[in-house]
Amino acid sequence: MSESVISYNSGPLATVSMGLPGDHEGKTATRVFFVRGGEKTALIDSGLYGGLPSLKQAFEELGVERQDLDFLLLTHEHMDHVGNNGWLKEETGCEILGHSARADRVADNMLNAKSIVHAFPEGENFDLNEEYLDWMGPTEGPIDKFIKDGDVIDLGNGVELEVVEVLGHSMAEVGFFERSTRTLVIADPLLPTFNPVLYLYEDPNVMRATFDKIERFLKERDVQAVLLAHDEVKSAAETQELVDDCRRRVDKVEESILSHIKAEPGISFLDLRDKCCDDQDMVREWRALVSIDASLKDFSSKGLVEQRDGGWHYVG
Repeated sequence: MSESVISYNSGPLATVSMGLPGDHEGKTATRVFFVRGGEKTALIDSGLYGGLPSLKQAFEELGVERQDLDFLLLTHEHMDHVGNNGWLKEETGCEILGHSARADRVADNMLNAKSIVHAFPEGENFDLNEEYLDWMGPTEGPIDKFIKDGDVIDLGNGVELEVVEVLGHSMAEVGFFERSTRTLVIADPLLPTFNPVLYLYEDPNVMRATFDKIERFLKERDVQAVLLAHDEVKSAAETQELVDDCRRRVDKVEESILSHIKAEPGISFLDLRDKCCDDQDMVREWRALVSIDASLKDFSSKGLVEQRDGGWHYVG
């Protein structure tokens, strides 16, 4: 067997690292998480389609028969977290659980891609296949059952996964708290410091509320470890540092937006995207459009900015 794809294995939890091919070979793109109880087995997220060989190898390494996978638990609908849904459903017959808010996107890869990559005319130059569809398999795996904040998935022998809503990056995102080991598993509400794209959020107020919620959760539930889709396992203290950094990055996006609108009355949406990305030395791409739009809507609702004659003006 080739080099192990299991990067963390403690108690009922095991992390599977999925890399990227080509120029990015050897770099971890995302992680998925097996949780093995006394009676049932769950997998949190299915990962990206290019990581399917790693997922197949993980079943073998962990000694989990495919037909013994009971649940696929989805954190959210983005491409690198649902890419192998269809394969898993066909191979294992598992029940797919996820948040109801984006069930339509999970069930339709093209809708999923268009809803975020081509959400704005300024993003229509991005190729849907290269930017999104290539990361998902040829068949979808729709959600079978909806889950919400506070629900508990009992895997037996004291292994329980509590659903924790962590909205903002996606308005349908959840994490899972394994109670016996006090381990929190989350995907994208906390993006790593080395992330090359502007912080992706769909609502800045909801995103900040989730930062506050995670901070409280770490303390109130005495969290011992945090497993993240795009970062190494962290202690509660290390996670708190990441929360603080994520807050700063979202603040910086909004500071950039206001400063450029003030400096250049009538600035376009696309120019705002470019300048805000440049301020943080981030890639100019479609994710940034989502965040800029979210903050502009919030500023507009507060009477700070307005759009007229095709550009943005400060009025606060």
